[in-house]
Amino acid sequence: MSWLLYNLIGISFRLGIKPYFDLQVDGLENYSETPSSLVVANHKRDLDSVLIATVLYYYNGFLSPATPISFMAAENLFQPGFLGNWIKGPKLLKKILQPVSLGFILRKLHAYPISKLDFHSVPVHDALRIIQEEDNDPQLREVIKKEPLEKLLENSSLGSPYMRISEFFEREGYPRRKISSRHFKSEFRKAVKKSKLGAVKGQLTKFIELLNEGAILYITPEGGLSKDGTLGHLKDSLLILIDEADPEVTVVPTNITYDFMKQEKTRIFVNLGKEIRELDELEKKEKREKLRETILGLTTINFGQLASYHLVEAKEAGTERINEQDLLEQVIDNLEKFDREGFNIDDCLSSQEGISERWESYIGYCQKRKILTDIRDGGQKNDRIFTLSQELGYDSNEIARGFKRNPVNYCANEIRGLEKVGLISL
Repeated sequence: MSWLLYNLIGISFRLGIKPYFDLQVDGLENYSETPSSLVVANHKRDLDSVLIATVLYYYNGFLSPATPISFMAAENLFQPGFLGNWIKGPKLLKKILQPVSLGFILRKLHAYPISKLDFHSVPVHDALRIIQEEDNDPQLREVIKKEPLEKLLENSSLGSPYMRISEFFEREGYPRRKISSRHFKSEFRKAVKKSKLGAVKGQLTKFIELLNEGAILYITPEGGLSKDGTLGHLKDSLLILIDEADPEVTVVPTNITYDFMKQEKTRIFVNLGKEIRELDELEKKEKREKLRETILGLTTINFGQLASYHLVEAKEAGTERINEQDLLEQVIDNLEKFDREGFNIDDCLSSQEGISERWESYIGYCQKRKILTDIRDGGQKNDRIFTLSQELGYDSNEIARGFKRNPVNYCANEIRGLEKVGLISL
């Protein structure tokens, strides 16, 4: 049952993304399917885990599947209510899905829950579940202080502070946002912290057991999605797994990048580096720096990153007008520089024709988002002048995922991250 479900979902996903994404995979020759391996990757989108798991599972083709990849998934994905709140659709559908849990399917896919040790700001639904389990279903007003509770419930159909926690979870569309832990009354705040500490220790023990048994485990060491395009701080949980597992752990460094500033479907780049061993012999700081530089060094350089990098530079310099030919020449010069430095490059940019097509698509995206405005209507190609929006396409109405809300800065930060660790200088 588990094998059949894993294959069914894996094949469906790989084939199902084709109408919406172009996928470029490089470095599969570096993947040896060594037991007790950690696939360590940056985290850009919700679909990263399933995407990389299926790429590695079918790295020899659909007829020769490899060892299934086990992976960590945020704890709330396993809880009732996640699907009902995440899915977009009519309220009736969301209400029907409210009690549904994805836990059974996720476990069949070799997914295991992982909690976040963040006691300053906590997901309110996570904290309330812990309190409900330990304190026999108190009222919300008994758990959360008056003013933050009123703010939490405002502009919603949740009812009153006298509602019990069980009633909170029965409602369609309950808030899934974070609140400061200090807004919980003291005794409950301590209970949540104690429970989360215990849960994380138990979860890490499970992952160590999996490595001891020879499993291949996928982990995103940032602990969450990148909101601004940068590679976040690598959490201690990754280093604990490397140090505490009995066998020597093989690390498979992986980078995933999305080129989405275009009019056609998004390009996804997955790049696997050479496997790393003997990391347990390094000091903690050295391990973290080596892994960080390696993952960043596997970035697939694409047009959206380079063009956005120069738009951000232009804005910071106070430039109000962009000459099309000048910007294009800067991008081409950068492509050549990254190629000389040995970086992976988007295959579509290997010819002048590919560069021209990608340029027009980028300009079309920027004009649609009002990032660039053509002030010489009817001008010849490569002879246009654009005004540069000082907001660079920032849209506060988009959800707080940087690639939608703040696209230019998001892409530019992918290049600036390489500069920050000294991998490139533009």
